Amino acid sequence: MKRTVQALEEIFTGICSRSYPYDWDENHISFQLMQALRQLFSNRVIHFNGWSKIVDWQCFKNRGKQETNYGDIALIVNVQFTSGETLRGVVCLEAKRDFNSGNFESVELAQLERLHANLPYAQTLLFAHKTQELQQKFPDNSTWKSHIWVSPVNTAKEIFRQVHPNDNWKVLRTAFPFTMFLTSRVFWGLDLDFREEVYKDIESGINKIIDPAYLGVVNVYYEGQRPVEVSLEDIWQEI
Repeated sequence: MKRTVQALEEIFTGICSRSYPYDWDENHISFQLMQALRQLFSNRVIHFNGWSKIVDWQCFKNRGKQETNYGDIALIVNVQFTSGETLRGVVCLEAKRDFNSGNFESVELAQLERLHANLPYAQTLLFAHKTQELQQKFPDNSTWKSHIWVSPVNTAKEIFRQVHPNDNWKVLRTAFPFTMFLTSRVFWGLDLDFREEVYKDIESGINKIIDPAYLGVVNVYYEGQRPVEVSLEDIWQEI
């Protein structure tokens, strides 16, 4: 697991360093991020103390979103357990980059309100062009360095409501490293939206509830198990 965490942070640093300043937009960063995650988690075995899990990550681009400037991401996540249970859910990531000022100047509170109304478990995916070293919340007083962070939309919109736009970098105080979000939350079935209608909306590409630019299909399972089949419509182009 430690090697996976280190690899993720190296990927994030590389993407953000190469993208800033000339390609520093959400769509470009999200595209690079999704490709890198597919490469890293191509049937990757993650080792723990005496046992292991397999993570397989496929990536797709929304054909109807080719001209968008936004890099919003959805993840279809299927987590299997050895005792036979399977968690099937969705993660929605609303991508926001910081500007030269260090603030997330493209944030629109009304947009986050609408997003939260439809997808109450959505997360803001925060791209920082400089490494941010932030205090961890648990279990000790250590800090974490990263370029990519997440904060629940429900929490982020409350911060954005209370701070001046010139100080909205303060949302990072409520943020969690994206590396930890994936490895200690998503891969274990936490923070997922389990509503079947959201899952089906993404599969079919109807886009009534969610209309992401990029899609990751993430399967987490054990040796001897098979990935859950996900039937995607033609609107999703593999990348």
